[in-house]
Amino acid sequence: CAGNQETVFSCSLGAKRVELCLTPAEGRVTYRFGPEHAPEIELTRDFGEITMQPWNGIGRAIWDRVTIPNGDFSYSLSWSLDKIDQEVSGGIDVARGDTVLASLTCADAGEGGAIMELETLSIAMQDAGFCRTATYEALREGPCE
Repeated sequence: CAGNQETVFSCSLGAKRVELCLTPAEGRVTYRFGPEHAPEIELTRDFGEITMQPWNGIGRAIWDRVTIPNGDFSYSLSWSLDKIDQEVSGGIDVARGDTVLASLTCADAGEGGAIMELETLSIAMQDAGFCRTATYEALREGPCE
């Protein structure tokens, strides 16, 4: 990520990487996918253009999911921590509309090579006025009751 950005998600998918960079002062994220120094896809989106689904506080796993739109396609990054087994996993789903075309798993999740800090994005969005009324909802622009 650039000097004014914070890496909130990064992992290896074999020969390629996926990365999500947060620019909180501008209320944006940048998504990159492809070889580490030559991404095939690079998208910058404002907070209002993405879907951030924070953990709902229920169940065996703590998780977060963010979806980045790109025309008819979307890229959903997610991570989870199994509270019992203490196993971390993460990955990306590529979809066209509601149809998932590919699900890729982070090869370095739980090994220290991956960064899965989507909660940092959730907090930055809440600091920027995004909220949710119920825990099962994605964050949206406020006000929320």
